[in-house]
Amino acid sequence: MTHRVAETKAVVDPGVSKQRLSLGLIVLVVLGVTLGATAHVAVHAKRIEVAIALGKEERAFRELTAQHRHLEIEIGMLKDPARIISIARDQLGMRPPSPTDIYAIRAGKRSGKAGER
Repeated sequence: MTHRVAETKAVVDPGVSKQRLSLGLIVLVVLGVTLGATAHVAVHAKRIEVAIALGKEERAFRELTAQHRHLEIEIGMLKDPARIISIARDQLGMRPPSPTDIYAIRAGKRSGKAGER
């Protein structure tokens, strides 16, 4: 008895491999376009986020600048010599010294007692 071994040959249809290649290429292109569009949207969203943060910081800067101007004006009013003299006389009871309140101090002469004039 002779046994015949059946030979099997793989049947490769060239049309099937071209379809797989075309399908893979299409999937790759769609994936690339999708990733590109997603990156574009992410960059645009980040730009909007930065613009909003910049607007908030500019608003805070304007408020601080206005507050600084107000404080500079207030400092100018508080430093007014007429105001200082008025507070010294009215609230603190200060007055200019009379001629009898002024003493001359000589450099070479020292007194042995404290408080002596």
